[in-house]
Amino acid sequence: MEQNTPTVRIAFVTPGGLDAGGGIGRMTGYIVDHFRKERRGPDCTVIDPRGGGSVWWSPLFLTAAVLRLSERLMRHRVDLVHINVSERTSFVRKSAMLAVARLFGCPTVAHLHGASFMEFFEHNPVARALSRWFFNRATGTIVLGSGWRDYLVQRVGVDPAKVHVLYNAVPDIGPGPAERRHGITPGRPLSLLVLANLSERKGIGTLLKAVRVLKDRGVEVRLTLGGGGDVEGYQRRAAELGIAAHCHFLGWVGRDEAHTLIHEADMLLLPSTHEGLPMVILEALAAGLPVVTTPVGSIPEVLRHEETALLVPVEHPDALADAIARLAAEPALYRGLSEAGRTLYLRRFAIRAYCGTLAALYEDIARTGRSGRSRLWPAGNKAKPIGDTPLN
Repeated sequence: MEQNTPTVRIAFVTPGGLDAGGGIGRMTGYIVDHFRKERRGPDCTVIDPRGGGSVWWSPLFLTAAVLRLSERLMRHRVDLVHINVSERTSFVRKSAMLAVARLFGCPTVAHLHGASFMEFFEHNPVARALSRWFFNRATGTIVLGSGWRDYLVQRVGVDPAKVHVLYNAVPDIGPGPAERRHGITPGRPLSLLVLANLSERKGIGTLLKAVRVLKDRGVEVRLTLGGGGDVEGYQRRAAELGIAAHCHFLGWVGRDEAHTLIHEADMLLLPSTHEGLPMVILEALAAGLPVVTTPVGSIPEVLRHEETALLVPVEHPDALADAIARLAAEPALYRGLSEAGRTLYLRRFAIRAYCGTLAALYEDIARTGRSGRSRLWPAGNKAKPIGDTPLN
């Protein structure tokens, strides 16, 4: 009789867990949800080393996370630790978790999500030392694009055999309303959507200025902003710009609400200054929602201007306003981006293919890490290369 025993047991170290982990938490949630539906998928545990709320509680959460991971390792209930990391203090917390895994001789995967990691690494000698220690002690590393892989290899000094490119993926939330095949209905305000932690890194200030530009041109818009961050600060900014009546601030939104908003909007906006590969863009592609964004991080590796998205310069509100107005005024362009985005999602960013590749990577790294491992675990220990995720 076939047994439903999981092939490998994974402990995900995810800041904020699945509820308050932002894009990292959402990505972890999608992976865990998919694996739990698989009869022989990996067994998953999620450990939160940061917690939500005030940063002053972080040491307590980290201590609890260290103890929880240690307990599971002592009882041989974990085969591999998947550590999600971004930048700044994230490296301090995740280095502690990596050290615990190494102490017990457990293989690890370091998953780099940090949009500003390069700036963090270049401008702080302590950050450089910690980053080099972290990535060179991990059994394997996952990055969101070839640019991140090249940077880790060339600047951080990571063994290229240990670095694997794996673009993010999302479940299929289904295409939006059939009306998208005909473009935006004229005679009503444009429904603009941003789903992000409200900050200048996400280009929210630029976005509000673009809305002001559109208002001055007589273009009616309704901007919905879903996300935490400096909500009150941007509400004041909108009032100062005279566009408060055009902006609807929702605060943090969960996955289901985010999907509903994506299905209801006319276009998704994300004029970020730094990025990895935003989950919300992939969700918009899945829904056939046209995207206006900036060519930063791994975005230009997967999106093509005027083919699968409109790409605008960073911190350029006039260019952003032009792109929004153009998309509203050109039904053929709108339909083309909607259809091409949905096709691109199905070809490259479906969660099933992603999790299949990830499970194979887990098996490979867990098997390699088990062979001859010790508590001292020499830094030269290398994972067997399996190559990049196929995109075609």
